[in-house]
Amino acid sequence: MIKWEDLNWYQKAAFWLVIGIVGWFSPEIALLFHFGGVEVVFAFLAAYMIPFIRQIQAYIAKVKEAVALAYFAYQTSASAKPKVFFVQAVFCTTTFALTGSLAFSAFFFMPGLALNGVLT
Repeated sequence: MIKWEDLNWYQKAAFWLVIGIVGWFSPEIALLFHFGGVEVVFAFLAAYMIPFIRQIQAYIAKVKEAVALAYFAYQTSASAKPKVFFVQAVFCTTTFALTGSLAFSAFFFMPGLALNGVLT
Protein backbone atom coordinates (compact mmCIF):
# COMPACT_ATOMS: atom_id res chain seq x y z
CA MET A 1 0.00 0.00 0.00
CA ILE A 2 1.25 3.46 -0.86
CA LYS A 3 1.73 5.82 2.06
CA TRP A 4 0.90 9.49 1.94
CA GLU A 5 4.55 10.42 2.45
CA ASP A 6 5.56 8.37 -0.63
CA LEU A 7 3.35 10.35 -3.02
CA ASN A 8 4.74 13.08 -5.28
CA TRP A 9 3.51 16.63 -4.95
CA TYR A 10 1.33 16.36 -8.08
CA GLN A 11 -0.24 13.10 -6.81
CA LYS A 12 -1.04 14.84 -3.53
CA ALA A 13 -2.43 17.84 -5.41
CA ALA A 14 -4.62 15.60 -7.59
CA PHE A 15 -5.91 13.82 -4.50
CA TRP A 16 -6.75 17.12 -2.77
CA LEU A 17 -8.49 18.29 -5.92
CA VAL A 18 -10.63 15.15 -6.01
CA ILE A 19 -11.39 15.52 -2.29
CA GLY A 20 -12.42 19.13 -2.92
CA ILE A 21 -14.70 18.28 -5.84
CA VAL A 22 -16.33 15.30 -4.15
CA GLY A 23 -16.53 17.21 -0.87
CA TRP A 24 -18.62 19.81 -2.62
CA PHE A 25 -21.30 17.16 -3.27
CA SER A 26 -20.84 15.05 -0.12
CA PRO A 27 -19.85 17.06 2.94
CA GLU A 28 -19.33 13.94 5.06
CA ILE A 29 -15.84 13.81 3.54
CA ALA A 30 -14.73 16.56 5.96
CA LEU A 31 -15.97 14.58 8.93
CA LEU A 32 -14.27 11.43 7.69
CA PHE A 33 -11.05 13.35 7.14
CA HIS A 34 -11.24 14.85 10.61
CA PHE A 35 -11.78 11.54 12.42
CA GLY A 36 -10.09 9.01 10.14
CA GLY A 37 -7.46 10.79 8.12
CA VAL A 38 -6.46 10.59 4.49
CA GLU A 39 -6.62 6.79 4.32
CA VAL A 40 -10.27 6.68 5.37
CA VAL A 41 -11.16 9.42 2.90
CA PHE A 42 -9.40 7.53 0.12
CA ALA A 43 -11.29 4.32 1.00
CA PHE A 44 -14.57 6.23 1.07
CA LEU A 45 -13.84 7.81 -2.31
CA ALA A 46 -13.08 4.39 -3.78
CA ALA A 47 -16.41 3.06 -2.50
CA TYR A 48 -18.20 6.28 -3.49
CA MET A 49 -17.05 6.07 -7.13
CA ILE A 50 -18.22 2.48 -7.75
CA PRO A 51 -21.75 3.44 -8.96
CA PHE A 52 -20.32 6.01 -11.36
CA ILE A 53 -17.83 3.53 -12.74
CA ARG A 54 -20.58 0.91 -13.19
CA GLN A 55 -22.74 3.45 -15.01
CA ILE A 56 -19.90 4.34 -17.38
CA GLN A 57 -19.21 0.65 -18.00
CA ALA A 58 -22.89 0.07 -18.81
CA TYR A 59 -22.85 3.00 -21.25
CA ILE A 60 -19.73 1.66 -22.96
CA ALA A 61 -21.35 -1.79 -23.22
CA LYS A 62 -24.44 -0.23 -24.86
CA VAL A 63 -22.26 1.64 -27.36
CA LYS A 64 -20.35 -1.55 -28.20
CA GLU A 65 -23.63 -3.41 -28.67
CA ALA A 66 -24.99 -0.70 -30.97
CA VAL A 67 -21.82 -0.72 -33.06
CA ALA A 68 -21.91 -4.52 -33.32
CA LEU A 69 -25.58 -4.39 -34.36
CA ALA A 70 -24.87 -1.77 -37.03
CA TYR A 71 -21.93 -3.81 -38.32
CA PHE A 72 -24.06 -6.97 -38.47
CA ALA A 73 -26.92 -5.10 -40.17
CA TYR A 74 -24.57 -3.78 -42.84
CA GLN A 75 -22.97 -7.19 -43.41
CA THR A 76 -26.34 -8.83 -43.97
CA SER A 77 -27.75 -6.02 -46.09
CA ALA A 78 -27.86 -6.11 -49.85
CA SER A 79 -25.47 -3.18 -50.03
CA ALA A 80 -22.64 -5.42 -48.86
CA LYS A 81 -23.18 -7.90 -51.70
CA PRO A 82 -20.84 -7.40 -54.67
CA LYS A 83 -23.45 -7.16 -57.42
CA VAL A 84 -25.56 -4.60 -55.52
CA PHE A 85 -22.45 -2.61 -54.65
CA PHE A 86 -21.45 -2.67 -58.32
CA VAL A 87 -24.85 -1.29 -59.39
CA GLN A 88 -24.68 1.44 -56.75
CA ALA A 89 -21.14 2.34 -57.78
CA VAL A 90 -22.18 2.53 -61.44
CA PHE A 91 -25.09 4.84 -60.55
CA CYS A 92 -22.85 7.09 -58.51
CA THR A 93 -19.91 7.16 -60.91
CA THR A 94 -22.08 7.84 -63.96
CA THR A 95 -23.87 10.70 -62.25
CA PHE A 96 -20.65 12.21 -60.95
CA ALA A 97 -19.09 11.98 -64.42
CA LEU A 98 -22.10 13.63 -66.05
CA THR A 99 -22.87 16.34 -63.49
CA GLY A 100 -19.71 16.85 -61.46
CA SER A 101 -21.86 17.12 -58.32
CA LEU A 102 -20.94 14.90 -55.41
CA ALA A 103 -24.26 15.54 -53.64
CA PHE A 104 -26.26 14.67 -56.74
CA SER A 105 -24.22 11.53 -57.36
CA ALA A 106 -24.70 10.44 -53.75
CA PHE A 107 -28.45 10.84 -54.32
CA PHE A 108 -28.15 8.15 -56.95
CA PHE A 109 -27.21 5.65 -54.28
CA MET A 110 -30.91 5.68 -53.39
CA PRO A 111 -32.15 3.48 -56.28
CA GLY A 112 -29.68 0.80 -55.33
CA LEU A 113 -30.74 1.01 -51.68
CA ALA A 114 -34.47 1.20 -52.40
CA LEU A 115 -34.46 -1.59 -54.97
CA ASN A 116 -31.94 -3.83 -53.25
CA GLY A 117 -34.52 -6.63 -52.96
CA VAL A 118 -35.00 -6.56 -56.74
CA LEU A 119 -31.28 -6.39 -57.46
CA THR A 120 -30.29 -9.42 -55.35
